[in-house]
Amino acid sequence: MAVSPIVHVDIPLRNPEADTNFYRDVFGWQIDSSMPGYPMYSAEGGPGGGFPQKGNGPQAMPGVRVYLQVPNIEAALRQVEERGGKTVTPRIDIEGGHGAFAVFEDPSGNTMAVYQAPNRSSQ
Repeated sequence: MAVSPIVHVDIPLRNPEADTNFYRDVFGWQIDSSMPGYPMYSAEGGPGGGFPQKGNGPQAMPGVRVYLQVPNIEAALRQVEERGGKTVTPRIDIEGGHGAFAVFEDPSGNTMAVYQAPNRSSQ
């Protein structure tokens, strides 16, 4: 069985553009605000992630979401469902050729995501 490392963590904020200062000032994270509405962070020694809008709207996220890298999203979602989880959001390709992700719920009700890196060998 392939090991799936944590590669990205989304931390939803009420005001992503301003509240990122908390993480920069308290933890020393580097903040990249070049993508409107979705500031991203990097932290030495750990996975990076983003700061989506907190909430329940179509683009909002209610809680922290961890992304696990997998070689094949569809195969991972089949295994999730075979073992008592469920697919919440099927595969979504990320604009700009940055890979794809899908959201699932584990048997305990935790919402997580799987991420498939872009295939760079065909580019």
